[in-house]
Amino acid sequence: MIGQSIKVKDSCFSVKAFLGKGKSAYSYLIENISAISEKYVLKQIHNEPCEYYQFGDKLEAEINSYYRLINTGIKTPSLIEYNKHHKYLIKEYIEGQVATSLIADSKISTDIFRQLFEVAGKAKQNNINLDYFPTNFIISGQEMTYIDYELNSYTDEWNLQNWGIFYWLNSAGMKEYLQTQNLLALNINLSSGKPIKAPFENNVSELIRKFSIKY
Repeated sequence: MIGQSIKVKDSCFSVKAFLGKGKSAYSYLIENISAISEKYVLKQIHNEPCEYYQFGDKLEAEINSYYRLINTGIKTPSLIEYNKHHKYLIKEYIEGQVATSLIADSKISTDIFRQLFEVAGKAKQNNINLDYFPTNFIISGQEMTYIDYELNSYTDEWNLQNWGIFYWLNSAGMKEYLQTQNLLALNINLSSGKPIKAPFENNVSELIRKFSIKY
């Protein structure tokens, strides 16, 4: 894929870098061959299974989720275009640091936690959960963007307080995960998709008191 070309908005773009793999797709940085300041993200859908998540049509789900997200007030990259035949979409590229690197370095600020809880509040108001795993968030300066389009119907089990926030607090586990890709540094096992909670429960309670989600 790296080095290949793709046409976007009638311009030719080159695939420059691999950005990461999610449950539904591989993401790549693409640049305009004639104007390298113009960058987007190419998200190529894959068919790999996930033990703890069931999929329908992955591309259709991404597109539908995007249009729901933009009505919530949650900051997310613009969808530029998509191709159903080749199963990819092109979206806005957001400059900044992936939240995982800041977590591994214990550099998540109070303001970032505040924004995270505000995002969760907006999601709950719209009866949805986001994928709160930190790879799905970019921090630009002190501004947070949810860069994935995934969302699911709201349940307490998979909300921020009961699921996602534990990844944001596990700095040592995140550092090990980034170095080894071993999910057991973050999860209780490989099949449940559930985080290690016990060492962080008091911290979570404190954050909930401080940034109580308003509905």
